[in-house]
Amino acid sequence: MTVPVLRRALREEVAATSLRNVSRQTGMTSAGLQKFIEGGQPYTATRRRLERWYVLHGPGRHQAPSGGGALAILRLLVQDLSPARHRPTLELLVKSIEDAYSSAQLTPPGWVGEVRGELGGVSV
Repeated sequence: MTVPVLRRALREEVAATSLRNVSRQTGMTSAGLQKFIEGGQPYTATRRRLERWYVLHGPGRHQAPSGGGALAILRLLVQDLSPARHRPTLELLVKSIEDAYSSAQLTPPGWVGEVRGELGGVSV
């Protein structure tokens, strides 16, 4: 999930509802959210919080995910593991999905390759 995609989705949601509503949804202060929307770069923990918001409340929550959206969903699933376990577990999850599609003789969804690329191009 890229920062510009997050920023655009947050701007749209703030315009449709309110800054206070969206800050409550993200678990951020209104000032912190406004700073991000205006161009501030988030810390890693804040970015994960915003990705979680995007997965749960963002505009694409009822559609097939993009690579960035799928990666945000997968990161949400592994968030309670130690940070050292995140990448290996994400790679295993993607590999399991690829294997399941291969066993069913189906082409994996496009987001699988995108996630692999976002994980650093490692073949998983």
